[in-house]
Amino acid sequence: MITATLPVYVLSLGGNQADAGLVSGMLAFVAMLLRPVVGWVADAWLRRPLVLVGALCYGLASVGYGLAGSVGDLLAARALHGFGLSNYTTGSNAYLADIAPPRRRAEAMGIFSAAMGVGMILGPAAGFAILGVSGFPTLFTLTASLAFGAFVVSVLARERRPKPTGPRQRWSPRTGIVALGALPIAWTATCLGIGFGPLGAFIAIYAQSHGIANPGVYFTAQAIALLLARALLGRVADRRGRTAVIVPGVLAVTVSLAILPFVSDLPGFLVSATLFGLGFGAAQPATMALLVDLVPTNQRGLALSTYFLGFDLGISAGSIGLGVVAQTWGLSVMWPIAATCTLLGLTTVIGGRWRSRESSVRSR
Repeated sequence: MITATLPVYVLSLGGNQADAGLVSGMLAFVAMLLRPVVGWVADAWLRRPLVLVGALCYGLASVGYGLAGSVGDLLAARALHGFGLSNYTTGSNAYLADIAPPRRRAEAMGIFSAAMGVGMILGPAAGFAILGVSGFPTLFTLTASLAFGAFVVSVLARERRPKPTGPRQRWSPRTGIVALGALPIAWTATCLGIGFGPLGAFIAIYAQSHGIANPGVYFTAQAIALLLARALLGRVADRRGRTAVIVPGVLAVTVSLAILPFVSDLPGFLVSATLFGLGFGAAQPATMALLVDLVPTNQRGLALSTYFLGFDLGISAGSIGLGVVAQTWGLSVMWPIAATCTLLGLTTVIGGRWRSRESSVRSR
């Protein structure tokens, strides 16, 4: 709900397109700054406390959005949301990696992501519908309630950590910032983030400028396609190899962005949304599964933190950096740039250095 409607909220408070990009990108920017420490904490301590802190911050951020009276207030609430994001995504994905059997890891991550996809299906269109009836205060009250509900449910989780395959390291700037072995996959995540960021920041504004009354339908169509891809293609990644899913996924995301300047009606927007959902839903779980394949168990938290560090960096660049492009030259110029950047994510995937490792994991 928030991803779809927040850019419109920025404009209602007197901001412009660059401000909308800045507010949207602040979430990922703050999360990016905190990932290194959070990743180390996940490995050195526990996963569940990070999940709880993240869910709590999500709820408090929605309260902050409701109380905001300016773009500056929104940035502060968005920073709190980013702190929650860094904790929740790192903790929850490391928790999932702990409990998933190696030979079904991509499938498990796909199912986990598909569960989030249900919210992405219902949220955007519902968010705009709520705005039309009751306005932003009701919307933010509802999103805060959902986040606090997630906090309560997460209290029921219990840690199930595997036995470490190496010594536990103390945090230091040298060992606790990034996992070096995760950097190639993190680059792919960065490029995916550059494509993801502008959609969250600008697609609602772009759709409304083309006469689409409820831009939430774009997010809904995208989420349905994403849900199908994540639910079905995880098994393909487990059986045929991660790159067999990653490469077509990245290509689909690229095409979905590249066609946006030529889209002028609802069917065209739905085609773009479907391509993006299928591509992103295929590529992200497979890249995360590949990453977990490549690192020892005692570095999973830091490796996943490095992955999301790259993803957050991409979202920040796509939302904030390309927001300046959109403000200066227009959204029609911005979309092809985002598509080109997304395509660059394949540079570290096509090479086959880890194919033998993939085969080993699938046989376990």
